[in-house]
Amino acid sequence: MVAPAPAEARRTGYAPRLFKLLSATTFFVGACIHTGRVIVGRERWVQEYFTPPVDIAFGALILGATIPGVISWRRYTGGRGLRFAYAFAMLMLLVSIPLHLKTLFTWSTDYLIVFPVWYSLVEIPMFLLLAYAMTRLQFDGAKR
Repeated sequence: MVAPAPAEARRTGYAPRLFKLLSATTFFVGACIHTGRVIVGRERWVQEYFTPPVDIAFGALILGATIPGVISWRRYTGGRGLRFAYAFAMLMLLVSIPLHLKTLFTWSTDYLIVFPVWYSLVEIPMFLLLAYAMTRLQFDGAKR
């Protein structure tokens, strides 16, 4: 995709494009994280793979997706179904920020062990659908 010319960029803004890219990436990475958790096992996943630096980096990605999502909210021009998906995605992102960034203060990801495997089995397809839905959002003046 070609970057907009400076005049067009000022008119349309980068927030909707950035939100679509970062939110789709965040939900796809979330699906991968939950898949790894199912394959490896909860305890081993937290001890060996989803360590505090990884959780903090993921929290930063979530925060990076949420900010342009909030900025872009009033510029959404698509249909009701995708508006619902957008709202649900924003809820998921907003709730996830403190969950993942609290690791900055506790330096532990043991809190993730309490979530049962079925939770990941629900999250994987939901996150993949949300990742796709975020790529389909339409905003005023922004190209798909």
